[in-house]
Amino acid sequence: MKTYSNPRVRLFAARAWLWLALVSVALVAGGCGKRGKSAAVTPSPESLQQAQNDHMPESAATPAAAPGQVTAPDGGPDLSALNRSLLRWVLQNRRRPASFEDFAATAGFAIPPAPAGKKYVIAKNMHIQLISQ
Repeated sequence: MKTYSNPRVRLFAARAWLWLALVSVALVAGGCGKRGKSAAVTPSPESLQQAQNDHMPESAATPAAAPGQVTAPDGGPDLSALNRSLLRWVLQNRRRPASFEDFAATAGFAIPPAPAGKKYVIAKNMHIQLISQ
């Protein structure tokens, strides 16, 4: 091993050897374990269904809105689902829509009509809002 006269270089060389030893130990330890030849157990479809039902809540809440489902449970527009769709649209098109009409024309799903006397707008913070006409 080469000796260095500069104390900083000696410290760096010692730390480099220490890191090399730690990485080697981590790689060797990570490779140990039983893999490959263990008996693979395939669960039956009934047990999968039972396991899935065990983790579901008793009273099912409203499911997450799909891209085509943008109405709230009360029948009005679901603005949070529309906002998620707007974000998805921005990521796909890599630009901000010029207006809500631009977004609606190229959204790819039916947007529910706004309540009477209101219209959709895209605010500066890229959220869809309902405003009075």
